Amino acid sequence: MSVFKSKNKISFWLKFFYHFEQQYLRVVILSLILVIGGLELVTNSGMVYAQTTEGELEGRAAPVALRRCVGGSNAGQLCNQDGSCLGSTCPDRNVFNISVAVQFNATIEELNTVKDMISDGSAWLFDVTDGQVEIGEAFIYNNAFGTGSDADLRIYPSTSPTWWSALAGGWQVGGSMHISIDNIPAVARPGESLAHEFFHLAFDAKDEYEEKAVGCLEWVADANCPDLAAITAGETPCLMGSRDHGPRSELCWGQGDPTDLTDVSGGNHDATNVTEQSRCRSNRSLWAQAVWAYPNTILAPIGAPDPEANGAIVNTTQFVIPDVTTRVVLVLDESGSMTLESPSRMERLKVAAKDFVALAEDGTELGIVSYSNDAEATSGRANVAIATLATNRTACNTAIDNLIPNNWTNIGDGLQKAIDMITNAGGVTANTFIVLMSDGLNNRPSPQSTADNHLQTAIDDLLNANIPVYVTCTGSDLGLASQCSEIATGTGGFYVDSEDPNRLAEAFIDFHERISRRDQITSFATWAAGNKPPLVGQDSIIYVEENTESATFILQWHESGIEANMFMVDPDGTEHHSTGMPKGRFVRISNPVQGDWQMVIKWSGNIPKNYLTRGYSRNRIHSLGAGVRYASVLPGEDIYIYAYPRSDGGPITKPNQMIMGSVTRPDGSRDIIELNDMGRNGDADNADGIYTGVYNRTNLKGPYQFLLRAEIDKWILSRDQERIDETQVSPRFIREVRVSVAVGDPGDIEPSPDDGIDKPDDQVNWCKWLFRLALLLFILLIWCIVKCRKQN
Repeated sequence: MSVFKSKNKISFWLKFFYHFEQQYLRVVILSLILVIGGLELVTNSGMVYAQTTEGELEGRAAPVALRRCVGGSNAGQLCNQDGSCLGSTCPDRNVFNISVAVQFNATIEELNTVKDMISDGSAWLFDVTDGQVEIGEAFIYNNAFGTGSDADLRIYPSTSPTWWSALAGGWQVGGSMHISIDNIPAVARPGESLAHEFFHLAFDAKDEYEEKAVGCLEWVADANCPDLAAITAGETPCLMGSRDHGPRSELCWGQGDPTDLTDVSGGNHDATNVTEQSRCRSNRSLWAQAVWAYPNTILAPIGAPDPEANGAIVNTTQFVIPDVTTRVVLVLDESGSMTLESPSRMERLKVAAKDFVALAEDGTELGIVSYSNDAEATSGRANVAIATLATNRTACNTAIDNLIPNNWTNIGDGLQKAIDMITNAGGVTANTFIVLMSDGLNNRPSPQSTADNHLQTAIDDLLNANIPVYVTCTGSDLGLASQCSEIATGTGGFYVDSEDPNRLAEAFIDFHERISRRDQITSFATWAAGNKPPLVGQDSIIYVEENTESATFILQWHESGIEANMFMVDPDGTEHHSTGMPKGRFVRISNPVQGDWQMVIKWSGNIPKNYLTRGYSRNRIHSLGAGVRYASVLPGEDIYIYAYPRSDGGPITKPNQMIMGSVTRPDGSRDIIELNDMGRNGDADNADGIYTGVYNRTNLKGPYQFLLRAEIDKWILSRDQERIDETQVSPRFIREVRVSVAVGDPGDIEPSPDDGIDKPDDQVNWCKWLFRLALLLFILLIWCIVKCRKQN
């Protein structure tokens, strides 16, 4: 319940209270008002998860130990100096943890090269921020597959030469830093270059070694910050300037003197305001940019920065190189509301979860947890310990078949049990994930404030442990989409909505392939094509690009009693036959031949009204990543969607080329969105390899689903890189990616949650309402007695 509605109800009861003249009756009635009103306020409390804010980089959910008061009345609050912490102190530094995807099988020597670069980069960051930023821990995933959106730094093989680059401001929304292993030693100071790229990524800073036209559209001429005349006179080069002028060991500050370019007494930042940082970031100096990005935890120096980091010493970066085992826990909703709809949500979940089990390779380690009031095996909840599917597949399917809906929704307990299960199985690997399905709002353990805190603690633990949660939610509870999107965002995971009954099994298939580092390439869904009747023997053509290491082809339907055979015909004419899923078929191919693959479908008997065909590709080089600026927005606010195409050499773009997307709105209606890289309509910078789309038809509350599609051929390298091979163009490849965003109000409270069905705890609700009714009847009785006495 919103505060506004609560106040209205209290006002009503107070007016009722003042109708009673006798003092003792007022006391009695006031007590009853407080009891009833208190129940209203407590049972309808809402929650706004602390990890999703207005989009400031400082507020993005990330494995970062930001500076917080260690005690006193402001304990736990963000700070940038001791004066912010009454009666306590503020830590002297912010500690960033990063994930590193080495997208080939690196040797020990090559891994040491990566470690040295990161250690040196941390020292460089510490120096230029006067001791306020360092890299605490780096998780290095050697021989990482795919190019998904869950790594901060990507190291490519020398066969895919990539110069230093980063997607500015893309920290924790799908952006990464990029470099190939051969180009790390190609610069004199690799740590300095890493710090430079990190400021692009995590501080949204721009370069200061080139001049941009007004409007931040195109490169004009060489420039530098501080001005070259000042550097020649002895001024220290700045981090975002050119490496050609010596070590870049400071951030520009203040404002240079345009009448005397050697005068830096008032600051050394871009005296004439022509650099990319000035043109594209409102003339902010780098120190001003750092504070703009982290306003509560970075403190700019008064005057010139300290060249010795105020005497502080950087801490040694710790490295974790986990094994590459794929370790997954399915966390499945077993609450009473899973009986709703036809076929029921539980029936659809069983199909979806068993699809996941069918698709997973034998070497995958899988465990299963279910939750309702709690996630305890002693309460009848599923609890299948993590083991390889070669030995665990039957147990997993049996546990899924035995799910029985009842009681309420305790998502926090389900997630915590999954963490415990991962710990008992050996801990977090390079490919550890949780897949969460829920159809209702988290509401246990009671009261609601305890349920909120319990879930938030689990989210924090998952983020700190580097365990992303892939979330899909189906159901009609007000605020459900916001809850689910923020769980995904708060853990560095991924969210797609499945309110549409057709989408739940699709979401689980997508999650499996994403976990397996296979990207979606081409799909056809009858429900997305106006439910056109399928044709007997209809074929689908799916293009598979060069250097693909693995491909999966999916046929999925939803009706019961359907039988079909499906096989793939490769470009050489060879047939590849499929394996069954509960309601579908799939083919998986290692090292598939490049070219058009034909899916041949032979229906037996009834033809389904709704079905889906889709291909997935595992390719270390070619990709289309995607992210959202905000996990959830208010009705009427803009939704920002980002897309990051990449091929040989790094981020790519194409002049005047849009990336198109379809939009499914909460009421099922459809729309389109255009993403551009032309520095307009919401896009910050021209041709930087970051495509941006802004969707503003957000008047309806609920989930908005976006399906982006790009057919890429002969695209060029991003114009935002320092070194570009003008002749290099991308080969042909096709990618699709789905993302969801929630539209809602933090004050939204579902008045009739779905999981008020077939639960013992519902007796409490009935008792509460009966008790209220009895109280009201008692009050009316007293009122009647008083009136009767007056008349007599």
